Amino acid sequence: MSLGLRETRRRRSHNFRWALFKWMIALVLIGAAGWYSYMAGLELANRKVVTLNDKNTELEQMVQELLDLRDKLNVELEGTKETASEWEGRYREDVPTGELKVIVTNLQSKISNGVSLDRLNFLIASAENKQACDNNPVTKRFYVNTPIYTGVNDNVSFARGGVTITAKGISAFNAENKVEAWYDSAKPIDFVFTLLGGKKINLSGKLPLHQSVVVNGSEYRFSLKTGAKGFVQVVGDRCDYP
Repeated sequence: MSLGLRETRRRRSHNFRWALFKWMIALVLIGAAGWYSYMAGLELANRKVVTLNDKNTELEQMVQELLDLRDKLNVELEGTKETASEWEGRYREDVPTGELKVIVTNLQSKISNGVSLDRLNFLIASAENKQACDNNPVTKRFYVNTPIYTGVNDNVSFARGGVTITAKGISAFNAENKVEAWYDSAKPIDFVFTLLGGKKINLSGKLPLHQSVVVNGSEYRFSLKTGAKGFVQVVGDRCDYP
């Protein structure tokens, strides 16, 4: 009886120790697996950190390159602005404007038409503000043609027929917005000075206007202004030329 009881206890003790051993082995394996996973995760994290650091370094270099490029472009832009300002100043100094531009254009036209530079230089050198004029202006008037009216008295002549002046304007409208036969004096008018021989000189703009024409070796100065309804008044005076 005692022998059987001892045997039973021995077996229970053996089984307990064996179970405890297996649990310990299992815990060791679990711990090892956890440790391996931890180390693997740590290694992976370290690799990611290294990769991110490398990318961060690349981005910092890229940002620095962009900043350097920006500074370079700003310097080039300032240089371009200075160059543009210099060219603008040269343009203003070298390119004529206003009345001087008109004079230069007329000179170019004369040269293109075959007038020699010597002749032009002579005329320019001979020009003076003081000029001998008749001081006996002649006043005439004529009717301005419009898109809906072309009639008599639509021209005047000076210099014994050496120059004839005609004009065409824009029709006026009354208070009821109906078109009238006469021109609108507030709108530009197109004038044509026809010289003996057929040469034409065009002049356009709002009244009053002024034009000089050389006819038969004399200069005729014309002033054009609004006259009676539908008419333009022309005042002409003869001066020596040149």
